[in-house]
Amino acid sequence: MNDDITPETPLPKATVKPSHSPWWIAVLPAVALGISGLMVFSSLRESGLQISVHADEGHGIREGASLRYRGIQVGTVEKVLLEQDLAGVELIVRLDEDARELAREGSQFWIVYPRVGLDGIQGIETVIGARYLAVAPRASQVSGERRSDFLARSQPPVEDSLAEGGLDIVLDAPSKFGLSAGAPITYRGFWIGRVVSVALASDATVVEVRCRISRDYKSLVRDNSVFWEESGIEMDLSLAGGITLDVGTLRSLLMGAVAMATPTYPGQPVTSGRRFALVAGAEDEWLEWRPAVPIGRGALPLGLAPPVPLGGKLAWRSGRILRFESSNRSWLTPIEGGLIGPSDFFALPEDHKKDSIKFLVADKQTSELPSVENKGEVSICAWETETGAWPLERMRNLETPEDCMVYAGPDLAPQSIGAYRLISTPRGMEVSEDMRFPEEWHGAPVVARSDGHLIGLLLLVDGSAHIAPVPLNPE
Repeated sequence: MNDDITPETPLPKATVKPSHSPWWIAVLPAVALGISGLMVFSSLRESGLQISVHADEGHGIREGASLRYRGIQVGTVEKVLLEQDLAGVELIVRLDEDARELAREGSQFWIVYPRVGLDGIQGIETVIGARYLAVAPRASQVSGERRSDFLARSQPPVEDSLAEGGLDIVLDAPSKFGLSAGAPITYRGFWIGRVVSVALASDATVVEVRCRISRDYKSLVRDNSVFWEESGIEMDLSLAGGITLDVGTLRSLLMGAVAMATPTYPGQPVTSGRRFALVAGAEDEWLEWRPAVPIGRGALPLGLAPPVPLGGKLAWRSGRILRFESSNRSWLTPIEGGLIGPSDFFALPEDHKKDSIKFLVADKQTSELPSVENKGEVSICAWETETGAWPLERMRNLETPEDCMVYAGPDLAPQSIGAYRLISTPRGMEVSEDMRFPEEWHGAPVVARSDGHLIGLLLLVDGSAHIAPVPLNPE
C-alpha cells in the first residue's frame, strides 16, 4: 500500500475513447448483397425463356439442337422427351433473351430434316449437319398473347415464303382439277402465289380453291381478272410439225397449277376474301392482254397519297348562221393557286359565243371561263379549291425516264408506266407506241414512283401519248 495515498487524495479516473471503424466497412454488406442480386438477375435474363414444343415425330432431333428464325439461331433445344402417353415427343426449348417475342400466340414451329419435295430436297443442310427446329411468327406478332406451350407442324407452312401482307382469294371451280395445297399460281409464267387448300364448299356445289397471292404481286389481281387451271402437259398435233409435247414443271405436273391474267385496262384492286371463277383453260384473248400494273411494295412511297384529279368540261356554241354546240373534256388537277390541265382543253375558237360558255369542274359550274395562263402544253386556270390542292413543293420535272403512275378518276384504276417505255424529247417524255390509253385519260396527272412528286400531265394527241411537264412556277 502506498503511504502517500490518503483518503482525501482523489483517485485517477479512466477515460473511455470509442474506436471508429472506416465507414465503408458498414456499407460493404449492402453493396455485396446488391451485386449478388444483380448477378442473379443477369443470370436469369441471360438464361432466356423456356417453352415446350410438342411434335408427332422427333425426326432425329437431339438435345443441343438450335432453334432458328430467318436462318439465325434464336434458342436451343435443351431436352427431347417422350410424351407421357407415348403419342409424341416434347421439346424443351430455351429462347434467347432477344427472341422472347417469338413465344406468342400464332408462332409456328416445325422440325427441319431432309425431305424430298416437288421443288427438290428441302432441309438439304441437315443431310450432313444436325436437324434443327424452325419458327415463324404470326404477321401481327406483337398483338398475340404470350404462350409457353406450342404444337409443331408436320410440314413447313405453305405460305411461309409469301411474307405478310399477301392477298387471300377463293376460286370457285366445277371440279378439283387435280389441284393440291402448294400448287403454284402463275402470271406470265412467274410464280406469284400458291394454293393453300382445296376442299368442297359447305353446300358441295363447287370446289373451293383457297389461294394466297404474294404481297409484291397482289396489285396484279383486279376485279376483272380471270383464273384458269393450267395442266402440266400440253400437246400440239400438226401436219407440219408432228406432235409437240410441252411438259411443265414437276410441281405443276403432279399438283396442278393455276394461271391468271388481267385485262389491258385493269379494273379496281380487290381485298382479301374476293371470289373468282376458276375455269378449265384460257381463252386466246386472255393471253394477249397487256395491263400496265405496278408491282412491288407499292405504287408510291409509304404514307404519300396520289393526286385526285377533277373531271372538267368546257362547252360553248359557235357559228353565225348555224349554231353548233361543242365541248372539251379533260382531267384537271387542283394545285395551290388553281387548276392545271391541258392547254388544248381551255382553247376556244374565235367565233365562239361568250354568252354560251359553260365551265364545269366536278359539281361546280360557271358561265364564263376563269383566267387562264398558258404555260406551253399545260395551262393554269384560276380556281378556288377547298381541299385536295396539290402542294407546290411536291412538283418537279423528269430529267431522265423514271417509273411512274398515272391517276385518273375514281372509276379508272391507276396505270403504271415503266421507265423503259419513256423516250426523252424536247416536248417531254414520249410513251412508247405499244402502250395505248383511251381518250378519257387525257390530262391525267403523272406521279413519280420514287418520291411521289407530280411530274407532268398525260396528253393524248392523235392516238399517241406523252407526258407534258408541269409548270414549276405557277404564280
